[in-house]
Amino acid sequence: MSTDTLAAPPTTDPAEKAVRTPRSDSWLVTLLAIVLALVIGGILMAVADPVVRTDSGYFFQHPSDTLSQAWYTVRDAYRALFDGAIYNTEPGATTPTFAPITGTIWTAGPLICAGLGIALAFRAGLFNIGGQGQVIAGAFASAYVGFAWHLPVVIHLVVALLAGILGGAVWGFAAGYLKARTGAHEVITTIMLNYVALYGLQFLIGLHGIVDPTNPQQTNSIHETARLPHLFGETLPVDLGIVLALVATAIVWWVLTRSRFGFQLRAVGANAAAARTAGMNTARLTMAGLATAGALAGLGGSMLSLGGFEQYHIDNGIDNGVGFNAITVALLGRNSPVGVVAAGLLFGALEQGAPTMAAQAGVSSDIVTVIQALIVVFVAAPRLTRAIFRLKGRGRGALTGVSTNLAVTVASVRSTRVPRHITAGAAEIVLGVLALFAFALGVRSKHTSIFHFSLSGDRFSLGTWHVEARWVALVLCLLVIAAGIARLTRVVSGAWCAAVVIFGLLVSFMTWSIAGDPGGLNVVSLLQGALFPAAIPLILGALAGVIGERSGVVNVALEGQLLFGAFMAALVGSVSGSVWGGIVGGAIAGAVVALLLSVLAIRYLVDQVIVGVVLNVFVLGITNFFFNQVMASNPDHYNSPGFLTPLRIPGLADIPILGDVFFDGTWFLYFSYVAVAGVSYALFHTRWGLRVRSVGEHPRAADTVGIKVNRTRYNAMLIAGLIAGLAGAMLVLGEGQGNIFSSNMSSGYGYIALAAVIFGRWTPRGAVLAALLFGFASQLQSLLAQASPPIDPNILLMAPYLATIVAVAGFVGRVRAPAADGQPYTVG
Repeated sequence: MSTDTLAAPPTTDPAEKAVRTPRSDSWLVTLLAIVLALVIGGILMAVADPVVRTDSGYFFQHPSDTLSQAWYTVRDAYRALFDGAIYNTEPGATTPTFAPITGTIWTAGPLICAGLGIALAFRAGLFNIGGQGQVIAGAFASAYVGFAWHLPVVIHLVVALLAGILGGAVWGFAAGYLKARTGAHEVITTIMLNYVALYGLQFLIGLHGIVDPTNPQQTNSIHETARLPHLFGETLPVDLGIVLALVATAIVWWVLTRSRFGFQLRAVGANAAAARTAGMNTARLTMAGLATAGALAGLGGSMLSLGGFEQYHIDNGIDNGVGFNAITVALLGRNSPVGVVAAGLLFGALEQGAPTMAAQAGVSSDIVTVIQALIVVFVAAPRLTRAIFRLKGRGRGALTGVSTNLAVTVASVRSTRVPRHITAGAAEIVLGVLALFAFALGVRSKHTSIFHFSLSGDRFSLGTWHVEARWVALVLCLLVIAAGIARLTRVVSGAWCAAVVIFGLLVSFMTWSIAGDPGGLNVVSLLQGALFPAAIPLILGALAGVIGERSGVVNVALEGQLLFGAFMAALVGSVSGSVWGGIVGGAIAGAVVALLLSVLAIRYLVDQVIVGVVLNVFVLGITNFFFNQVMASNPDHYNSPGFLTPLRIPGLADIPILGDVFFDGTWFLYFSYVAVAGVSYALFHTRWGLRVRSVGEHPRAADTVGIKVNRTRYNAMLIAGLIAGLAGAMLVLGEGQGNIFSSNMSSGYGYIALAAVIFGRWTPRGAVLAALLFGFASQLQSLLAQASPPIDPNILLMAPYLATIVAVAGFVGRVRAPAADGQPYTVG
């Protein structure tokens, strides 16, 4: 998805072309999309209602019972949604009449600001998926100034808002800097920075002077001088935040349409190569664009911390989904500032009314997430919406602003200043010196570190190693410095130097961490857990991503495929009473999501990035909805799928260390070996693989020689979906213990798998190594947390994501995606 010289999207901005179309019916498409989403949402409500399901048992005898009960269920749900979001129609209500609409406006404010940040980045050709981290950074920065500083009225509020804007800008700038200077793709860095912000917030909340002495789960309360004032009295929640959001909207509109900076951003987004030819500093614009996007998201975070109705503090849930929902707000708003405001108000109304709908109608509020995703899907697929309503296409009306070719990137200006081997070598030397002082010369390193090399019950034991931490860390840190010098002088290749640096830093850190702990660290347990179960879902997900993107389809929907696979594996496995039935159900579920992605992207030409993100939101909403409405009420029947038992290979499993790691796991472990070998062979040594790679690189040439481009992409995506669905089923059935489905069970595995695809340079071997790296880091932090190291557990939780950022930025850098990745293909 990143390359130095690849074809960029057309220079003509489709959004501007659509605006100039005199008879565009995009407004009608949007309206019909909302209607369709509400209708489908109503159908789902009726299907999930227990009374409707009971009545449907005798539907053919008395169909009116089922239909009337379905009507009452949907009517009551949408009435409650309206009452909670717009106007309370209940007689004798105790809440103020206009409380719902003011709550909607307050909820929309942060969504609008964060959505503006996402939209601005999209217009610059940058896929900013880091809204969550930027919102959290802005919320904490503004809250800290709000409760830790004492300033006069007005000044305190202004300074707190500026701190929030700066916090979000710094978080966005970090991703922009890494992309511009190292070539690290923003999809990876923004995803990883989201988790860093989340665990970093948990760490900061626990610090003295920040944590509330009466509640360890939140910060001190923000002073009244730093709180956003209410516009219509203290009884109504709407505050100054909505005014700030509208001001930000006007500024962003002016920047994009009237300023030189905005013109340059749009030029880079439309055609980075042409922008460079015209003399624009694309690297600087990339950093500025993501920093500005982060600043807007940070302003949204400030509204969450400084505004509100009852609580003025920070806790772990301060983001409340705003950062991720902002992506769908930007997409629905067509990356237009005015459109983002309208989309923010609509989504704010849905979010505000959802609790009332759950309380009054008994319908899970997760249906709102489904409706939001459906709206964006139908707006993003105007051809589909017109086909359903048999409209004639009079205007494009499609979502625009996101470059469908994620291979487009900026050129690094650093290469003309300092050669890469010098900067990489210098960085490795600095890391070695810092590690020397931290791990080898510290007080803790005087203690003994204990490493175990066997598990209890192993036939062959390699015993235990006791060593003074200081000498091990000293030797390894000096080795890291030597590797940096070798890289600096080009005596040894960069790959070998990077491997030595990673090994030296990692082992010295492990030795220092367990120094003085009587339990020590079991190396076999570390390696075993890193592969199985930690890395298996990531390996399978990454293989699915490689297959899809090699065929030219950006599979951002990996998260949804894993989650739906886990859900259906639990459901089918429970209902059928068969673990293998659950595995088949999970695989088919992943293929269904992949088929939806393929149809929308290939047939209806929806932007692949957009539809991938929206499908993830849709699957999250629909699985949570049916989990709360069906599974949670009857877990014995719908959420008790059983599990596979571990299969230890006789003889091979007795090999010291390697046997426990590679030959002691469930069926999924051994299937992963077959999948890795099979995908690698199929892609590079078969006719099918040649066709897949050809349609991903040069679809027009492939079509010329008789290859069916779109059919090949469909086939590849179905295979990828099956593999991704199996990865989801692994989470429920394949870990060798009894697991049940839970809300958002995939927990970002799909996004990490997508990062592994880019990290591994779109090759099966590279993607698998990246997945193993993340699995190793995850298992290491889990084991070190049990050893009571002198590091806060939240810092350890951040370690896998920080390690991924360092590896991508420092050792992977700029990579080349398939040339047609993300590009739809049409004949003619």
